Parts: sequence; C-alpha cells; structure tokens
Amino acid sequence: MPTYDYKCKEHGYFEKQQRMVDHASAECPQCGDQSVQVMTRAPGLDIEAMADVGMPGAFHTSGDRITKRHKDAGQDWVAPDHW
Repeated sequence: MPTYDYKCKEHGYFEKQQRMVDHASAECPQCGDQSVQVMTRAPGLDIEAMADVGMPGAFHTSGDRITKRHKDAGQDWVAPDHW
C-alpha cells in the first residue's frame, strides 16, 4: 500500500499508509479529525515495478536514456570480455 501525506489543522503534517481509493483524507493520529491529503514531495515512479506489471518498455526506455546520458558524458562502462 502507498504512503500518503496529510495535514491536520491542529497538529500539522503526518503520513499514513492506506489504500489508493482512500487517499483523499485520513484521520489525524492525535485528535482523530479528518485531514486532507497534501503533496509534500514529488511522487516517485518505480520503473522496475511498472515493467513487472505489464509495461515492459518502461524499464528499457528509462535504462536506454540513462545509458545514453552516461555515454555522452564519457562515463560509460564496458563489460570485460571475461570475468
């Protein structure tokens, strides 16, 4: 389950792990009042998980961009012929 950030009017920010369908609000752990969801950081994408659940191009596209960026910067790594 994902973790979401919320802000209570009285107690400030807190995090809660809950189902995606319930993300809009959560009870403050201190006072029990309903608190609204806030964005305190940019959401992250788990490219490998996306690839595992049916988006096989996600990992390869991301990896290809990173590999190109490293090659362009002269930081590419070449595997040895033998280990």
